[in-house]
Amino acid sequence: MSFNFRTEGLIADVVEEVTAADNPGENPQFERVRAFVLAELEAWPTEPPALNGVLVEVAGFFDSSSRNVTIILRPMYVGPPED
Repeated sequence: MSFNFRTEGLIADVVEEVTAADNPGENPQFERVRAFVLAELEAWPTEPPALNGVLVEVAGFFDSSSRNVTIILRPMYVGPPED
């Protein structure tokens, strides 16, 4: 069974997106990965000079004989909306 999701933006918005991400097939590995990502975002630095946003990319696969997961958490700057 495999899963993936990607989101980016302000940290609070990304937390909402990760929390709301669909778990395909009630995948227990997905829930463990979600918990890890949310814990990292909870501990994310927010004081200057820390960047105010984050990119999250997650992909995983598991079956009866193997497991793998890739997690990318990349700081990014989210500027004001352009006119």
